[in-house]
Amino acid sequence: MKSTQKSNKINRQIVGLIVVTIISALVLVSLISSCFLGDYYIYEKRKDLKAIYGTLTKRCENGTLYGEEYTQETAALFDMYTVACIIAGADGEPLVSSNMDSELLLNQLNYAMFSNNKSENALNETDSYKIFKQVFPGSKVEYLVLVGLLPDGNSIFLRVTESSMRHITGVMNKFFIHMVMWAVVFTAIIGFAVISRFTRPLINLIDITKRISNFDFDAKYRPQRIYNEIDDLGEHINEMSTTLKRAITQLRAANESLKHDLEVKEETENMRKEFVSNVSHELKTPIALIQGYAEGLQEGIMDDEVSRQIYLDIIIDEANKMNRLVREMLILNQLEAGQMNMDLVDFDVTEMIDSIVDSNKINFEAQNIKYSFINKAECYVHADEFLVEQVITNFISNAIHYVMNENIINVRYDFAKKGKVRISVFNSGNNIAKKDIKRIWEKFYKADKARSREYGGSGIGLSVVKATMDLLHEKFGVENVSDGVEFWCELTLAKDTKINKNS
Repeated sequence: MKSTQKSNKINRQIVGLIVVTIISALVLVSLISSCFLGDYYIYEKRKDLKAIYGTLTKRCENGTLYGEEYTQETAALFDMYTVACIIAGADGEPLVSSNMDSELLLNQLNYAMFSNNKSENALNETDSYKIFKQVFPGSKVEYLVLVGLLPDGNSIFLRVTESSMRHITGVMNKFFIHMVMWAVVFTAIIGFAVISRFTRPLINLIDITKRISNFDFDAKYRPQRIYNEIDDLGEHINEMSTTLKRAITQLRAANESLKHDLEVKEETENMRKEFVSNVSHELKTPIALIQGYAEGLQEGIMDDEVSRQIYLDIIIDEANKMNRLVREMLILNQLEAGQMNMDLVDFDVTEMIDSIVDSNKINFEAQNIKYSFINKAECYVHADEFLVEQVITNFISNAIHYVMNENIINVRYDFAKKGKVRISVFNSGNNIAKKDIKRIWEKFYKADKARSREYGGSGIGLSVVKATMDLLHEKFGVENVSDGVEFWCELTLAKDTKINKNS
């Protein structure tokens, strides 16, 4: 709607300008004709009178002026110039006359030659003739008159009505007025049609630039059939739109990248602060215990050997916890920083699980844990052996620390999909709360802080699992089951591995 209003406004302005120009031109012509046409008419008629006089003079000298055989030719000359003429001899008799009353012309000739009207100023005067304006008695009409002598001494009288020029000027002015009226109507009708077609591409460009200002870069100008400067402007606007779109896209990408970098930096800073806080918290207790028991030994609080041995065992146990914490933090740091070099090989995961179980038999027996490994057949996977061992070790250690009720731990693997084996570690006990199930993979997060401290958990074991599986690009997770919790991970089978069904 706005574009149409703008278009109409431009069209009206252009049409109005053209109409005003035409009217001004016609009015100017009318004024010029009113002021100067009369004088110009007199000037031209004076030239006509001179031309007639010159023609008659030559014919007089050639002997082709007088006689009936020359009457028709002479009359045609007078009619061509629309003048009245009479040539009189020395005796006053008319020798040549136009088609008007000869007697009247003789009287006007005599009056023109012998009147003493000083108001008559000669417009042209020579030795042979004189041209002036004159009003004859009994007439209100002003004439332009030539009175003179031919080479043979005969008198000549020529006259032209000057007042006819005023009538002609009035008719012309009326004609100009009608021309102005019709020109306005014609210009308004034709102008709107033609100018609307001319301004349509311009209005289209206005709409396109408005859309570009609103970041709509799909708006493109299509050139007309007949290419002109507006189309050239449209092509440049298209180029500007493409360049601007590219620049804004790059700027947005740069802003997003900067925003991401700032978010990562902020997240890293928060993680650093949290890490320092958690490490400080985890190390504070064992350091305090080691310091306290060491000072007790130094001061000889316990005299018997058994008590001293208990103190030493506590110091060694807390030192082992600190050592394990530091080792796990180093592994986790390498994993998250991408500095861990993977050595992908084919190995028997069944043999690895048996080895990990053997190293934990003392813990099984100490807690009366009923352990079973459902699959005993060979199962070769393609992965980093050290990293996979860390994952399964953390799963089994976590199961030992949280096993309850029937004290059951089961390890099994299933072929979840082609080319993958899913290793699961189940322990009987309480389910993990919904609010904790997503956060247990975070560093130093402990759903049950009391039990974690009781068995010496650092809170980063499952973080190591997450970082390891992410590095291996494998899936992992945890599920609450009816009588306990089951942690699982998937590994890629080695080529040519035969799949054995679970027993």
